[in-house]
Amino acid sequence: MRHNKRAPIKASRMRPEHLNLREGETPLAVCPDCESWHRLTRSMISPHRDSSDKPAKSGERRYVGEKPERRRRCPGSAQRITIDLTPERWGQALLAADSTATGRRSARVTRKPRTAVPTPVTRLASLPAPSARLLAVRDQARAAIHEHRSECEVCRTGRARCPVGRELEIRASHTDASVRFVHEEHEAALRAMAAPAAPRRQQWRRVNAAVKRTDQQRSTRPAGDAPKDGGPSVPETPVRITA
Repeated sequence: MRHNKRAPIKASRMRPEHLNLREGETPLAVCPDCESWHRLTRSMISPHRDSSDKPAKSGERRYVGEKPERRRRCPGSAQRITIDLTPERWGQALLAADSTATGRRSARVTRKPRTAVPTPVTRLASLPAPSARLLAVRDQARAAIHEHRSECEVCRTGRARCPVGRELEIRASHTDASVRFVHEEHEAALRAMAAPAAPRRQQWRRVNAAVKRTDQQRSTRPAGDAPKDGGPSVPETPVRITA
């Protein structure tokens, strides 16, 4: 692979977030032309196609049918990168850049929203299943990963991940966790409402006859002044009891 006849770019002059010099991982760099991640081979950016939508140069028609889609070679291919940084110095520069960006953020205090009131038990069964919008977001996240892997030379091998691919996988995992959480909440609500219904009906069926019998006995008055169980008669005149 020959270089693109441009002057080499020193790694110390590049932005630290445009490099990946972690130990044990494939060195990566951002192409200065198309701004996409590519691996470094012999201190040169691997050849790749331009990621922009610029049409390829049209020449003599040598095919029959529709014109095949083929993007032109990116001018940043085979750009020489002089690695004049150690992984330790690159990590320090990356941390310094992150702290600088954090210092530029606004110091305004953002009020956190109040904690949501939990849903009453009587309304748990009405919890909706995952919405169509949430499922569509999950499908889009998965499609973005597949599309990125088909175009990225680093992620295509399956042995390493570029920063963009890693970020896409993290977002997809968060979306899957949200869908799974909604599914579990919905199923738990249905189980909570259906579980106590059957035992309650069975208990009421067992004591229903005794309850009716007790209600009938309470509604009938005994005849006479003596109770049915053979106790003493109820006095009809005042009785004075002296100690």
